[in-house]
Amino acid sequence: MRCLHCDGDKFEEKSCRFTPEVKGEEIEVVVPAMVCVQCHTSLMNDEQMSQFRKAAADAYRKAHGLLTSEEIVHFRSLFGMSQAAFANYLKVGEASIKRWETYFVQDVGQDEHIRLKCDEAYAEYSALNVQWKSHPPDIYSGNRRFSWEIFKQVVKFLIEFAKSPLFLNKALFYADFKHYQLYGVSITGARYAHLEYGPCPKQYENLIYFMIYEGLLIQADGHTLKNIDPADLSIFGDSEKEVLQFVANQAKQDGGQKLLTLSHQEDAYKKSESMALISYEFAKNLKI
Repeated sequence: MRCLHCDGDKFEEKSCRFTPEVKGEEIEVVVPAMVCVQCHTSLMNDEQMSQFRKAAADAYRKAHGLLTSEEIVHFRSLFGMSQAAFANYLKVGEASIKRWETYFVQDVGQDEHIRLKCDEAYAEYSALNVQWKSHPPDIYSGNRRFSWEIFKQVVKFLIEFAKSPLFLNKALFYADFKHYQLYGVSITGARYAHLEYGPCPKQYENLIYFMIYEGLLIQADGHTLKNIDPADLSIFGDSEKEVLQFVANQAKQDGGQKLLTLSHQEDAYKKSESMALISYEFAKNLKI
């Protein structure tokens, strides 16, 4: 190898910063390259060039929330599939798998397809999202279509006062049902079911799991949940903030134990069948 700038033949391998363009966007990467000892010009051998192209593609993928080449390889390895078998599973050409596992950036639709076929949690989240969108507002949702974004912020607010999932789901129940009692509409649009340990948002465990999956919550010692960032209260109206604060004041007295006990005495719980959805009509007789 000879330097293209000074014709020198002595090089050292060093980590170098480059700013290649990927899909019209400038990306910064740091990768190994051969540096001329005399003039410090950077050159790459074939192996380094492959590493450079892959690093640039993965940096772009991360910036745009796409699966990296390593994550795609991980899914294929998890299934114990060859590239040909994986291509058949995804119903794409084998060449696409080879390119995605190196430096060819998949588009958003292809990325979504890979996740749905390979990521169990993502597939479950997608199925729930379809369910939320397909269910129109009714008496079991408090006359409001479920809002995932609002639900997340309600959880993030109430979790500061009821850190245990058992107490948190009771605080959620009272927030939605109290707001319905006063204003004829729930806050989140969540549907609640009659479970052994009280009224609880339908798919509650999955909803909390997805918040952990999205990096919004962490599970601390025992079953305690903690926020990564504070709740964004700007998305709530005055009546919603008022009710949320009212429930928070109830919960902070004992961490939510009172709400748990009281929820079992509500008509919403006593007059509904086990595992059945709870009608918001019961909100008119709330004991809180």
